[in-house]
Amino acid sequence: MNSESLPPACVKLLHEKARRKLTFSQIASQLSHDEVWTAALFYGRAAPTLKDICLLADLLNLSAETLEEDFRMAGPPQRAVSVSGATDPVVYPFHEAIALYGPALRSVIAEKFGDGAVCAPSIKVRVEKVPRGKTNDVRLTLEAAYSSYQSW
Repeated sequence: MNSESLPPACVKLLHEKARRKLTFSQIASQLSHDEVWTAALFYGRAAPTLKDICLLADLLNLSAETLEEDFRMAGPPQRAVSVSGATDPVVYPFHEAIALYGPALRSVIAEKFGDGAVCAPSIKVRVEKVPRGKTNDVRLTLEAAYSSYQSW
């Protein structure tokens, strides 16, 4: 995702994260959030609470007031995604989730594995039913080989 298309708050967060050599996992543990949600926040796809803003400001040595103003001026998180061709009510949410969280997932995977690619032909998918009182949730687990890009 190009930093030119990100809100100023996100550009600041990504800059300070890189400057301090922090991972999304490290930042997430300070915020008490998941690392993918934290990465989504840094890419403008999630909304921070005032507590999140204060913790981030403290961790990254930024002004909480300026960071809060930057997020307020940016408006709601950019969650509108274009998913062409997907109309099936079971399949569409998965297209939407990848479109929404794709930049966050890519960044977290790159931090953990380095520069490379998930190998689609090797993906194994498991589906589980998760009882939630009167309803059920679906848990998907995706597992795939990761190939590092090589230099020569």
